[in-house]
Amino acid sequence: MAQPTQPAATATTQPKLDARVGDIECMIGFPSGRYTVASAPLWLGVAAIMTILVALILVMVAPNSYLLLMMNRCWTNWAVVFFSWWCLGILFAKWIKTSIQLRALRAVDIVPRRGDFILSPGTSGDILRRIKAVAERPKDFLLFRRIDMALSNLGNIGEVRDVGAVLESQADSDGSSVDSSYTVIRSLIWTIPILGFIGTVVGLSQAIGSFTDVLTQTGSDAGSIKSKLGPVVGGLATAFETTLVALIAAVIIQLLSTWVYKREEALLDGITDFTTENVLSRLKLTDWQ
Repeated sequence: MAQPTQPAATATTQPKLDARVGDIECMIGFPSGRYTVASAPLWLGVAAIMTILVALILVMVAPNSYLLLMMNRCWTNWAVVFFSWWCLGILFAKWIKTSIQLRALRAVDIVPRRGDFILSPGTSGDILRRIKAVAERPKDFLLFRRIDMALSNLGNIGEVRDVGAVLESQADSDGSSVDSSYTVIRSLIWTIPILGFIGTVVGLSQAIGSFTDVLTQTGSDAGSIKSKLGPVVGGLATAFETTLVALIAAVIIQLLSTWVYKREEALLDGITDFTTENVLSRLKLTDWQ
């Protein structure tokens, strides 16, 4: 039987990993989402505050600016700003949480790298103790939780492939959790352009209504007709500007969400590679008989 291993010396000298340290949601005193999941209601409130701040800054600093004029042409522009802040807040939180989870992959060696080390029910307890030595609340980390689920019941598992099935099942569950955490963002990426199209309809309806007034001014002088064309131009400006604002916001959010999502995928792939290399490849259940 393989000899039990001692916890790594560096595990006791380095500060313990803590998933709540650096988590922006915990820092402001709100319950944090699990792993890389952001708290959507929290960032909804933050988005409302940021939208109000943007409006106040524009009114106070640049009351006559074209930007404020453009934003005030239609309510959909402010709705786009609000939803954009919501998405940005969620993506920022997920980026921070992913960075925290990556700390576990860069932690001290959990499994000894000695070539003669064999992972078995007899040595699995030492690995779990190593994890507890390097992490505060280890189950807050995806990597440590997956290792814990695989090693905690080794004595009840008959074959190595059964451990592989447990790890694969947990990997699928983690992947589904990450994918579902983007539901709000994906919905808003569709909603924001639709708001732009609504603004387009509003602007065109204003322009058409104003143009009807122009057509009824038969016999009027050129100055009167010109004054009536102002609302027509304003309606067309609303139609195009609302679409422009919405499409720019949607493109930016789409690019950022893709980048953050790829980062989370890289995290999950790193965890899978770690467990394959350091757990499955070192496992020998027949060593414990």
